[in-house]
Amino acid sequence: MSRKYETSMVPVMKTREEFASLKITAENGAPEMQCAVGDICADDTRAELFNVAEAAYWYEKAALQGHTRAQWLLGASYAQGIGVDRDAEKAEYWLLKSAQSGDADGQYTMAGYYFMKPDIVKAKYWIDRAVEQGHGEAKAMQDAVSHLYEI
Repeated sequence: MSRKYETSMVPVMKTREEFASLKITAENGAPEMQCAVGDICADDTRAELFNVAEAAYWYEKAALQGHTRAQWLLGASYAQGIGVDRDAEKAEYWLLKSAQSGDADGQYTMAGYYFMKPDIVKAKYWIDRAVEQGHGEAKAMQDAVSHLYEI
């Protein structure tokens, strides 16, 4: 089953002091908290904390420690140029690292990436991995393109 990260996994911050406390834990090297700080900074509904460059910074810190969701988010940041300069090589590196580490969102993203190339064999591989983990969007993609698999 996929480790689906929902916004509910981001700690509810009521005060700046609570955010400062969370940030201290992140600064001490806790990858889960680094990713959570990144999520808070990337949340545009928290206008006073919204900062995509800071979000990318925290995602990178967590990604370097092997946090698969942070790897996926950092790869997406590089792919779209959000908080960092757009960089296709870094995007592919981090997205692939996430997918290879078993992150279902990373696997689904790599399936889409390879469909765009197009490399149907690699796309099918990644879509099947994501579906095995119960990724609903991957299942819909698999159903929609199953006719391409007959190669």
